Amino acid sequence: MQFAVFLSHQRIYEPERYQSSLFEEKRREAAAAADLGYDMVWVPEHHLIHFMQAPNALMLAQNVGRDLSIRVGTMATLLTLRHPLITAGEIALTDEVLEGRLELGVGRGAYEYEFERLGVPFAEGKDRFAETLGFLRDLWSSEHGSAALDGAFHSFPQAPVWPRSRQRPHPPVWVAAMTPPTIEWAASLGYNVANWPFIRPMSVVEDVARAFHAAREAAGGRRGEQKLTVLRSAFVTKSEAELDARVEESLINHRINQRLHHFTQNADPSGYVTPDRLEKEPTPQEVRANLIFGDPAECLAKVEEYHRAGVDQLMLQFDFGPSHDEVLHGMETFAKEVVMPFRAEHGIAS
Repeated sequence: MQFAVFLSHQRIYEPERYQSSLFEEKRREAAAAADLGYDMVWVPEHHLIHFMQAPNALMLAQNVGRDLSIRVGTMATLLTLRHPLITAGEIALTDEVLEGRLELGVGRGAYEYEFERLGVPFAEGKDRFAETLGFLRDLWSSEHGSAALDGAFHSFPQAPVWPRSRQRPHPPVWVAAMTPPTIEWAASLGYNVANWPFIRPMSVVEDVARAFHAAREAAGGRRGEQKLTVLRSAFVTKSEAELDARVEESLINHRINQRLHHFTQNADPSGYVTPDRLEKEPTPQEVRANLIFGDPAECLAKVEEYHRAGVDQLMLQFDFGPSHDEVLHGMETFAKEVVMPFRAEHGIAS
């Protein structure tokens, strides 16, 4: 099983509270991930939201990964919000800048507010995503690196795309998939799948893994080559007070995330969403149990559960609310106290 770091670019407190550069922090965290032996880093894409300041995942991938040796993934490049030819060129350029280390995660977007402000009907997201992904498949399989599209949302004649990606025929593709039908669809086409269960219990992860591997096997995909990654917040410490703080930050993060679905009702003029309590939300005990929180033995036992369930990669989020220094400390402690013992137990080279 691989271990990756998700650089969420999140800010859970009021804008005035932050004085340092978010993007410099993420560059430092990406460098730390490489130095600590994590397998790769991921960066997100969201628009017009203070909570997640990540308007272009491909640009962020270049920002954090250009001078490193680690692989860098986008989770996810939104195929619904750009012209397919622009998207294709940006993907190829990013893979070239990263010297063939791009992992291309693609998705359709999560929040209706983003679509509304950008003039794209949210209800069209699924079909727009499928149309652009189909075009990319045609482009990547083309002998001359060109393709045409006559679709419901975009139509253009044969066009070549330059530059060409360093990886041929294209970077590895991961589809952000939350529901069993989407997971099965992506797996059946041979794609890797990324899923995030938020604070839901391990049983949800087990259901996701079963759906992915069943569809992968039915389509002839090979285990270990076609992969499932799962996003989970993580923090290892022997201090109960520190764990309490991490649980509270996770709950603040969860409240904001859920309230983004009705952004205009919950945000102030600057776009900051207040973390008011939800009618139904996990208890602190459930947060600690469901996320990879705890002392080293507890976290290692939880990681083993993901391994047994069939998760090929854990996408670990350390920046769900802690300060930058706490994030760096959390990444280092997890690498030494959990990742290294897990690899040693399973005979995995660092």
